[in-house]
Amino acid sequence: MIRIRENKTRKKLRITQCVLYLIQIFMCTLTFVHIPNPDSNGRDFYATVFDMLGYLGGTFPDMPASAAFQSYYPYFFIFPLIPIVGFFFCALDKERNMKNIVSVFCCLFGVLSILLIVTLNFMDIGSMLSLLFYILISFITAIAMMARIADNPEKSAQ
Repeated sequence: MIRIRENKTRKKLRITQCVLYLIQIFMCTLTFVHIPNPDSNGRDFYATVFDMLGYLGGTFPDMPASAAFQSYYPYFFIFPLIPIVGFFFCALDKERNMKNIVSVFCCLFGVLSILLIVTLNFMDIGSMLSLLFYILISFITAIAMMARIADNPEKSAQ
């Protein structure tokens, strides 16, 4: 990758990406999964990503709809891992375009993992906000790529 010094615009975009990835990590503490209980006396099941990771060695709540998650909840480690990888690439890569490429893949994998693991009918506020933030991060990443391609005004003034 070609190394280009970071100007003010690209630095602001990189810091925005880092902050949004930190917010994505925070989204894992919000309720990610909502499993409704069809029984009139039963309670619905709400869980965060870390709650789902806690069920790896224990027993999962006995509900009719929870059978779908008994095979998928080991994959919930992906949800905090994707924003951590994106954050470290954006925080440590200042001169290359690698942070933008990794950010696009992180957003793609994040959206796909939410849609394929949680599914639409079990989504709650945390997973919906995570989807929206991944879309926002992908737009900011596209702007950062275009800012890198655009001619540097400091360079043309010399």
